Amino acid sequence: MLVQFSGCNTAKTHYREGLERASKNDYPGAVREYDAAIAKRPSDGSLYRLRGVAKYEMEDYEGAFADFSQAIELVPSDAESYKFRGDIKWQRKQYKPAIADYDLAIKYQPEYAKAYNNRGLNRARLRDTKGAIADFSQAITLQPDYSVAYLNRANLLLRQKKYKPALEDYDKALNLDANMAEAYYNRGLLKYNQRNKKGACTDWEKAAELGITAANDLLKRYCK
Repeated sequence: MLVQFSGCNTAKTHYREGLERASKNDYPGAVREYDAAIAKRPSDGSLYRLRGVAKYEMEDYEGAFADFSQAIELVPSDAESYKFRGDIKWQRKQYKPAIADYDLAIKYQPEYAKAYNNRGLNRARLRDTKGAIADFSQAITLQPDYSVAYLNRANLLLRQKKYKPALEDYDKALNLDANMAEAYYNRGLLKYNQRNKKGACTDWEKAAELGITAANDLLKRYCK
């Protein structure tokens, strides 16, 4: 969604400078620029969303939540604001309200893969395994290179002891992102359950290299 600035060059300048600062990870600077743009155009919902994203990156979740809510009030079809607000509710362990926001994000942007993935994670928290797997699968359909969605689906399949499809998903996740430590760790658990000790130990070694300290404990216990 593009912001329209006809007849307001000052707001446009601050908007562009905000985007530039955000692209360089200067989120405090971006917030200052969006503040100035909003002062000139307080009814522009897109500016609140952009400022909310910058605050989110700064871990100012209260401020981001307020900005996303204001963006939604001004632009009720703003899918990205629903998604980000859902993420904050998820962090607060408000799983059902988070799902409600993801529902709206998907309603207004049906091909929003991240909204499906994150709704799946919240459904998993509520033990709706079937719904979660369906969401991860839809995220993958929409974005076939979405490594995290493969990982999330694999984790649920592993929990259900569906080892073959889980292994396929871990393999796919790692083909897409060779530094995904959690995928190595969990694939190692799966291989150990399948009596593939050598494969398990190899995966745990890689997980340990990538920073999962719990993998070292498994290596000492099972891979001597």
